[in-house]
Amino acid sequence: MTDFQKGMSAPDFTLSQFTLSKELQKGPLLLTFYKKTCPTCQFTYPFFERIHKHYMGKNFQVVGIAQDPETKEFSTQVGVTFPLICDTPTYEVSRQYHLTNVPTAFLVLPDGNIDFLTIGFLKKELEELSRKISNISGNPLFDIFPKGDNVPEFKPG
Repeated sequence: MTDFQKGMSAPDFTLSQFTLSKELQKGPLLLTFYKKTCPTCQFTYPFFERIHKHYMGKNFQVVGIAQDPETKEFSTQVGVTFPLICDTPTYEVSRQYHLTNVPTAFLVLPDGNIDFLTIGFLKKELEELSRKISNISGNPLFDIFPKGDNVPEFKPG
């Protein structure tokens, strides 16, 4: 859980070569948090990858924040190609965002405000997130869950 809500400012941070405020100058960003041992993260991140593949471009990006250092192992395991960076050993960024559960994702607008957030896996929330990104980015909407995928409505964390 987190006590952040739509309309609140996303805390700025720098990890490695990534600074949130600098990246937001390029456009909206989906900021996702995970832990490689989390089964719900392993289940959810391929859907974040679908969002990344469909909407990536000059005016939108997806970035993952790892709560453990094995980002390369996780990206290979779940098939993620968007950037994954590590939080500090004391979870400094995760604490700034008041996280208690992963996966958690924040859609952050260029002005630094949070437009949408989702915690865990709820199919309807990821569909709503995709609609928001489509509207914001100007890219066409796509079906994140094509028929026949047999994706559950909810996956507990």
